[in-house]
Amino acid sequence: MKPKDWYMRLFVAGLLVLIGWALYVSSKQLERNKRIAQEVNTLQEEAEKIRKENETLSERIGYFSSQEFREQEAKKKLGLKKPQETVVAIKEEVPEEQGQDAVSESPKEASKSPSEIYMKWWQLFFAKN
Repeated sequence: MKPKDWYMRLFVAGLLVLIGWALYVSSKQLERNKRIAQEVNTLQEEAEKIRKENETLSERIGYFSSQEFREQEAKKKLGLKKPQETVVAIKEEVPEEQGQDAVSESPKEASKSPSEIYMKWWQLFFAKN
């Protein structure tokens, strides 16, 4: 074998090793770039979600600091009213049957035996009116 052939084979082998190493490094870099791109997409989605949440919270803050909300809460929780307003309370009527049962029993009824009380409950729920 000629020395020139030997150098040529050594050069080709070195070139193949160099190409193999370059392909290996490139594949690792492509894999890394893909992971980074996925992470960027995930972070962008999270940022968009946070942005929407911030908008919602800003709207709520705007509503809670509005005069309308303050008036509503003052009326509801503190029982306040405007000077020109008239407050009307409507009492709900209770049917007589329920009203009598809702009133606390007299001491005479409290001393009745448990079977009489059970009968009252039975009649209340299952009696045909």
